[in-house]
Amino acid sequence: MISEQVLAPIVENRAVAPDHVELIISSAVLSQAEPGQFAHILTPGMLRRPVSFSRIDQENGQVGLMFQIVGDGTRWLAERRHGEVLDILGPLGHGFAAPDPTKPWCLVGGGVGVPPLYAAAARYLHRSRPDVIIGARTADWVLMAQDFKDLGLDVTVATDDGTAGHAGTVMGPLETWLQDHPDGQVFACGPTPMLAAVSAACEGRATAYVALEQRMGCGIGACLACVVKAHGKEHAEYRRVCTEGPVFAAKELIW
Repeated sequence: MISEQVLAPIVENRAVAPDHVELIISSAVLSQAEPGQFAHILTPGMLRRPVSFSRIDQENGQVGLMFQIVGDGTRWLAERRHGEVLDILGPLGHGFAAPDPTKPWCLVGGGVGVPPLYAAAARYLHRSRPDVIIGARTADWVLMAQDFKDLGLDVTVATDDGTAGHAGTVMGPLETWLQDHPDGQVFACGPTPMLAAVSAACEGRATAYVALEQRMGCGIGACLACVVKAHGKEHAEYRRVCTEGPVFAAKELIW
């Protein structure tokens, strides 16, 4: 898929949770994205901000970009309004491949790792129906649970403080799912420690694919700022998250 630099207008700015915003963007180019790919958005300062696609609406030429406000760049982005235009590189990276429809699959997301999994669920729902496990620090920060339910999917919520659903991390519900579906497929996105735990839990059982959250410089593979360690044929290698990822087979990576 060819990536481009596009000037894309904002259709809507949605506050989805405290300090979490989703921008709906109009762009025929970006709407050709695959779930798990990302947009690299120009904000004031030196570096762009990578944000995964939360929604991909090819019919209407729109995409969603959901993020947490964590610094000056994302704060500036959260203040953009309807009609303002963003400078975006995208779609970038490799996304999730379609799941094998003969095997059960589960989506496991933590924090702002949840949105690209919703895009995957919506894209591949016609193949088979995934189970969904969403993790967050607290109930107020649970993202997109209702969106998944609107697709007719079963959603399990886990919160670190126990204010919603399972008290604890996503690993408890995932372990239960793996016991019932040892030959399944797991699509995961979230903080690196969560992805490492998911990878370990799936080893020797389900096939796991993980979308990494990584700081990036250029977003096109030139600066090597986002490399991760992976298994090579003879020795360890380094893979660029922005071009060879963000989605990897979990077994490829050295955690």
